[in-house]
Amino acid sequence: MILITNTLIDGLKERIANAVSTNQSTGIIIPSNNYSDLICSLFEYMDTKPDAIWVYLTITKPFESIFDDYSSLINNQNIIFIDCISHAAGISKEKSNCIYIESPSQLESILLEIMNSYKNTDDKKNKYLIIDSLSSLVIYNDAPLVTEFFTHLINRTRLSDIATISLTIEEEMDDNIRKILYLKSNKIIKLKESFI
Repeated sequence: MILITNTLIDGLKERIANAVSTNQSTGIIIPSNNYSDLICSLFEYMDTKPDAIWVYLTITKPFESIFDDYSSLINNQNIIFIDCISHAAGISKEKSNCIYIESPSQLESILLEIMNSYKNTDDKKNKYLIIDSLSSLVIYNDAPLVTEFFTHLINRTRLSDIATISLTIEEEMDDNIRKILYLKSNKIIKLKESFI
């Protein structure tokens, strides 16, 4: 079982690295049972790029939960987390490398915080945004609003030379999310259950 998991994670890291190095916007569609493997792969990939600027937007899990699960992999000081869940769930622990949004329904605030996170960074450094997950935004917002938000976000990140990795949980996808993800992503990685 450990060998299979390690093989999955290594394969995911390779696919993520290949997609991100050649594409401005990468969409990843993943079954919920492979979510933890993918997140582990992403943090391992981030660890190989310590000079890059990373912003990790979490709509799926509170920052504290992510940190508890992956603290050994979150070594990179250039990761800024934007947590849209903690305040809405009544969790009030504050961390220095995390920006807290009151609610995932505050799409304008999310967009502003993402772009402000890159404001004072070195233009020569690679910049990345991870959205975890686009499909979770539909739980808190109407699908047309999420589509509009994602369109604005991708346009702004492209103009600012920020590579975007948008995660989508397959079971949570609706037609609107599927269409906008395919329309705005240069590359789509679709993972199958327990396979790469």
